[in-house]
Amino acid sequence: MQISKNHHYVPEAITKNFCISGKTTLYTSRAYENRKIEKRNISSIFKRRHYNSYIRKDGSKDDSLERFFGKEFDDYIPNWIEKFSLVFSGDRSYLFDDEHDRRRFIQFFYNHHRRSPDFMEPILEDTVGETFHENFIEEFEERYRPLTADEKYHLNDPVFQALVAGNSRVSNVNKQTVHILETMAKLSVVIATPSRPNKQFIVASNPVVRFEDKIRQPLGEGGVELWTTLTPKIAVGLAKVEDRTGVLSLPDRETRKLNLQLAKHSQSFAGTSEKLLLSLAKAAWPKKPRDTRPN
Repeated sequence: MQISKNHHYVPEAITKNFCISGKTTLYTSRAYENRKIEKRNISSIFKRRHYNSYIRKDGSKDDSLERFFGKEFDDYIPNWIEKFSLVFSGDRSYLFDDEHDRRRFIQFFYNHHRRSPDFMEPILEDTVGETFHENFIEEFEERYRPLTADEKYHLNDPVFQALVAGNSRVSNVNKQTVHILETMAKLSVVIATPSRPNKQFIVASNPVVRFEDKIRQPLGEGGVELWTTLTPKIAVGLAKVEDRTGVLSLPDRETRKLNLQLAKHSQSFAGTSEKLLLSLAKAAWPKKPRDTRPN
């Protein structure tokens, strides 16, 4: 079986909806100078090579996590988008066919959040720092056994540490945390669209944003909401509201708020409006003040 190489942490089933023509979208990144906006093929953005592959001891790769994402979630995205569009148009009165369909969407939402490097890498960096600290070899030997010189060399090798960290991330993302999924399943799925036809959403490298009334408020409490965008006109949220099939028309201020939160927490984002992308890049990624100190 051929191993997949290019792993899109934001599925192309979503980014294709943000194209200006064919498979071309407008895209910007924090790494760009002067907040440049450029045209990019969606196959070239929001991806990393072998990002979801587990690297075995012999160097071979296991891409079962990437295949799981594709088969269990990404293949269903076009169908969900079609259903939500029909609800907006009034041709359909319910978001999901049945509870199984709804649960699958909840699990997609959960993984959509966790599979982004923008979300996972800060957590991973903290974990690596705590694991491979200055005295970790001494602590290991005190707790378990003496290490050989070869073992110490490998443990101190940044490449080896990165490999261990990557495999740890893949293993953890592969675990579907039941109690979080159950908490999310108790929330209502709400869909929203901009109230004015000339307004739209972006898609971002960190595709899920969280809103809360209080800092570190537990998921599941009133006031905590998770939102993502599926098309320039469709955003989907999870929130604790009475109406489990809520349909919202967002005023300009709320549309801007969602877009700005996506931009602020992402390394890159894309959309169909150059003006919108430039405005969000300026607001979300302010330039560092110039150093005016004398040389």
